[in-house]
Amino acid sequence: MRADYILSAILVLCGIAHGRNVGTELEWDPKGYVLYCPCSGQFAGQVEQLLGTLYFAKMIDRVVILPPFINYPCGRKTHAHNYGVQVSAGRKEGNLYVPVTEYFDLNALREYYADIVTFEDFMYELAPTHWPLDERVAYCSSKAAEGNNDVCPRKGNPFSTFWEAQNVEFTRSEIWSGDLHYNVEYEPWRVMWTETFPPSEHPVLAFMNAPTSTPLPLEKNYLHKYFKWSADIENEGNTYITDNIERPYVGLHLRNGADWARTCDLADGTMPRLLSSHQCLGVHPTSTTTVHRQLCMQSEELVSEEVRALLEEKETRTIFIATDHVSMQDDLQRDFPDLNVVTMDPERPQLDMYVLGEADHFIGNCISAFTAFVRRHRDDAQLETRYFGMRQTKQNAIHDEF
Repeated sequence: MRADYILSAILVLCGIAHGRNVGTELEWDPKGYVLYCPCSGQFAGQVEQLLGTLYFAKMIDRVVILPPFINYPCGRKTHAHNYGVQVSAGRKEGNLYVPVTEYFDLNALREYYADIVTFEDFMYELAPTHWPLDERVAYCSSKAAEGNNDVCPRKGNPFSTFWEAQNVEFTRSEIWSGDLHYNVEYEPWRVMWTETFPPSEHPVLAFMNAPTSTPLPLEKNYLHKYFKWSADIENEGNTYITDNIERPYVGLHLRNGADWARTCDLADGTMPRLLSSHQCLGVHPTSTTTVHRQLCMQSEELVSEEVRALLEEKETRTIFIATDHVSMQDDLQRDFPDLNVVTMDPERPQLDMYVLGEADHFIGNCISAFTAFVRRHRDDAQLETRYFGMRQTKQNAIHDEF
C-alpha cells in the first residue's frame, strides 16, 4: 500500500485533515464528478471560475468537487498568520491552498446546487477507492494540448504546482476537439458533453482550467447570491467596521500596482472591452463606450474628484480604502480633513471585499474582477455601485446587458 494512501487513512480516522468537514459520510455518486484547477487569476477571478463551474456541473448533472483557492505569494508578507493554513511542504513558489470553507458557507452554496463536495473530503473519503492512482485522467481541449506534447497538464505555476501540491498525478490525457463548448445553456452542447463523456466511462472530469468562460457573463451574476461569507469572515469584517468606521461610509477600490499598470496600458480608448469592463460598459459597447485609461488606472486627482462629487449627493463620515498597492490615504485625508480615512492590510482581500460590500456607498474599478465581486454582492443587497471615470450608477451603466 502506498504511503499517501496510508497517510490519507490516518487523517480520516483522526479527523484532522485540514479543510475537511469532520463527521461527513460520503457515498460515491454514480452520476460522476467535475474537478478543475482554479488556474486563472487571483481570488476574485477564482470565485468567478467557481460560479461558472457550478452552473456547468448543474447543467450536465455532475457533482462539483470544490478545489481550494490558490493564494499566491506575490505581495504577501506572511502565510499561516493571515490564513490559518500551512504552506505546502517543499513549495518554492510559496502558494497557499485555502479550502473553500475558510471563506464561504457551503450550506448557502447548496441552496443553488446541492451536489457539491470539498476537494479535501473527496480526496480523503472517496478518491482512494473510486479514483485510484492508475485511473486519474486529465481533460482538456486540443487547443490547450497544443505545444505541450499533446498532454493536458501544463508546466509552471499554477498549472503543475496546483496538482503537485494536491498529490494528484495523471496517468493519461483525454483531449477533445473544438466541437465541445462550455456554454451548456445551449442544449446541443449540453447533450454533447453528456454523450461524449458518460459518467460510467469518465467518472471524474478533471479539467486543467475551470469549465467556464471568464469574466462571468452578466446574466449569471445572480449566482453570486449563493456565496455567503463564512462566519469567521463575517465576524471579523463586522468587528473591523465597528472598531474603525463611522457610518455612513464610502468604500473605494483602488488598483494601482505595477502589474495592473501594465494591464492599463491596453486601455487606450480603442478597445471595446477589457477584463471585467462589461460591468460598467455593458455587453454591447459602442464607439462612445470604449475602455479608456481613467476607467482602469486612477490618479489621486481623479479619486478625489469622484469622492467630492459623491459627497455633494450623499452624507459620508468615513472613507474606507481597499487597494492592492497605494492607498492614497494621506492624500485623501488632506483633501477631506473632516472625514475619517481608513485602510486595511492589502493581504486580506476577503476582508476588504466584505467591508466594501457593506459600505453605504461604493466607487470601484470598472476593469477589475475584484470590483465585480463587490458589485455582485451589492446588487443582491440592492446597494448602489459607481465606477471611477464614469459618472453613472450601475443601473444606467448596464442598460444593454440583455
